[in-house]
Amino acid sequence: MSKELTPVELSQEQLQELVHTAQQAATMAYAPYSNKPEGAALLTASGAIYSGASVEFATYGGSVSADVACLIKAINHGDKKIVALCIQPFSYPSGVVRQFYAEFGIDLSLVVPGPEDTLELKSWTTLLPYHFGPDNLEEAKNLA
Repeated sequence: MSKELTPVELSQEQLQELVHTAQQAATMAYAPYSNKPEGAALLTASGAIYSGASVEFATYGGSVSADVACLIKAINHGDKKIVALCIQPFSYPSGVVRQFYAEFGIDLSLVVPGPEDTLELKSWTTLLPYHFGPDNLEEAKNLA
């Protein structure tokens, strides 16, 4: 069973900055088929915030979600320790995206709407309790 990790502590101002950055990114989305432009922002341990926008293609299968777009941007900048992710308009990331993020560590949080127009953080282990990652490959090697 996965260990439950406590979400990081971020102020409402920090969470609002992630929301604003994700909303701005959504204005750059290319979503002619779903008409659902999406933006995302992620905060890394270095303090950097990376944004990304969804990009759709007629084949759908080649499309890139906003949350993947900003993850790729962070990784391409050498920033692999993700602290928090925000998607706007809010949605939960797909199972595949949850697994993508878990590749770089499971101790991150998702910004979710809270009561009375507040924002909260949901632990990634709550979203993906039995993830598969690099540690599983090491365990398999040790068993062989």
